[in-house]
Amino acid sequence: MQTLQVTLWMYGVALKRSWECARKNWVVSFAPVAYGVILAIIASIVAPLGIIGGLLFSLASQACVSSGLFLVKNMVDSNKADFNDFLNGFTVYLWELLGIAFILWIPLRVLAMALATSPNGDLIYFLIKLALYILLNPVPEFIYQTRASGIELISSSYNFIVENWIEWLIPNILLLAIGYFLLELIEPLIFGLPGFVALFLYAFIVGLGLTYFMTFRGFLFAQLQGTTRRSRLYRYKSQS
Repeated sequence: MQTLQVTLWMYGVALKRSWECARKNWVVSFAPVAYGVILAIIASIVAPLGIIGGLLFSLASQACVSSGLFLVKNMVDSNKADFNDFLNGFTVYLWELLGIAFILWIPLRVLAMALATSPNGDLIYFLIKLALYILLNPVPEFIYQTRASGIELISSSYNFIVENWIEWLIPNILLLAIGYFLLELIEPLIFGLPGFVALFLYAFIVGLGLTYFMTFRGFLFAQLQGTTRRSRLYRYKSQS
């Protein structure tokens, strides 16, 4: 019972701090729109370059992810992010992201080719990717909160999920489900408006939801990483 109380307390703290971050940094909600525009422009430029163009687009995509993680880091650390963080973030975590992408890409490509002739190859490949998504789910937080890299990212993420899978996965799944449900409710209302207004509002709502979700993950990760259920119980009692 005490473990449940401590877990709910952690969720409450993370939810409250995430709301404060999203409210104070609402302009960050437009960052995904900016990334989308940037990638659309780059895609049109590199499209004629074939494989090289694909590599350049992947590089640009990882740079956008790096910028997004840097924005989240600053909100989690100091409750504030600005345009300079958006610009400077494109290179901050780029090499860590490229490293983990490269480590995973080779075995996944080999596995895809090996399963191509198997009767249930598509299903097996999907289940393996699903398992990887679960085991590597906290990789973004490890990148910007611990600066782990390479194989260390994979092992650290695996150990974290093994130790905290209930506390971590349940709220992530619930928030994603709630977000999807809210979008389903909001879409008919928004798309009754003029095209540009509807697109603007939809992009803002999605960006605001992503900001809230990612800062929640950051605050929850900070409470779970490097702690045990016993130490969290002690911290909960000291706060009470």
